[in-house]
Parts: sequence; C-alpha cells; structure tokens
Amino acid sequence: MRKLIGITTPYFFDGEAAILTQLLEEGITRLHIRKPGGELSDMELLIRSIPAYYYPQISLHDCFQLAEKYSLGGLHLNSRNTIIPTNFSGILSRSLHNLDEIDTDTHFDYMFLSPIFDSISKVDYHSHFSLEELKRLSDLNLINNRIIALGGIDETTIPLLDGINFGGVAVLGGLWGNDREHKTEDTLRRFKNIRLLMNEINQ
Repeated sequence: MRKLIGITTPYFFDGEAAILTQLLEEGITRLHIRKPGGELSDMELLIRSIPAYYYPQISLHDCFQLAEKYSLGGLHLNSRNTIIPTNFSGILSRSLHNLDEIDTDTHFDYMFLSPIFDSISKVDYHSHFSLEELKRLSDLNLINNRIIALGGIDETTIPLLDGINFGGVAVLGGLWGNDREHKTEDTLRRFKNIRLLMNEINQ
C-alpha cells in the first residue's frame, strides 16, 4: 500500500486544525506538520486542537520536544533540526534533493525525494529528474517503498508515476492550492481526488 502523506502549509491559518483533523478522518496515511520559524506556543496549540488518537500519525519538522510531550508518531530531520532526541523511538524521515543522496541507510523509515515535478508551492523550484531516469532508478531498486515522491504532486502528475516504485507521495501545493484562503471543501476535494488516483495505482 503506497503512502499518501500530507504536509501542512508553512504558515498557520484560521481553521487549520479542523481541516487537518478532517484529512486524518478521510484516511491520509501521515500528516507532516512543517512550520519553519513557527513559535513553540503556536505549534503546541495546533497539536492540542487535533484529537489525540491521531497523534501516532503525525510527524514534526520543528519543535521536536513536542513529540515526546504529546507522544507524536514521527520526526522529520532537516537542516534546521538534525539531531534525534535521545528517547525518541518513533518513525523517522528525512529529505533528499539529489540522486547521490539515495542510499540504503535503514536508519530512516522513509525519505522524501524532491522535486519530482515543478513545485506548486515554491516559485522557481523546478524538477531535477526525468521520468526516464526515475524509471531506471526504480528498476535498480534505488527507488523503492522507502522513497516518497514530493514536489509538484497533484491530480495531473500522480498518474505519471504509475510503474515507478515509489513508496507513496507527499502532497503540499496539490493539497492546499496557491492562495491563502483555505476552504475546507476545496482541500477535501483535492485530497479525495488524489486518494482516488492513489487507490487506482495501488490496485
């Protein structure tokens, strides 16, 4: 079963916790809370506004101390946070930005490889990879169930990944769109369309 991972917007917005909760209710595999520069108090408020039974499905990119406090399920290492807390035993992930970084290190449960397609959420963040190259790496088992496709993932690009053995996709811009007025119905519509496409690939 390929993972369908959602990544939050880098900023907080009104009604965010309710939308995140609905995404979890609708069956998103994991939720990555990524708020670079976010205040600890704002992060904690967001986490506390999500039902605790979903905490095992949540990974943090920042404010790692909250993972232990709230028994969150995962941590995502990045340039801002490179050290795993001593007592953490949950799911670990990291990001990869070029093919040389792909290795067989089993320290991480999964890794984001990006940008697979031109980014939706970041200006001038263009794909580093061709589909032919990705298929070749898949045939060599360098792209496998521990590698998650990130960057430009939406309803139009997911079908292009059929036949490449990614362990799943991570969606950011394809989930939230480009404007900051995030309506629940729009986000859920995008998510359900993406989920349908992923179900077709999983069959």
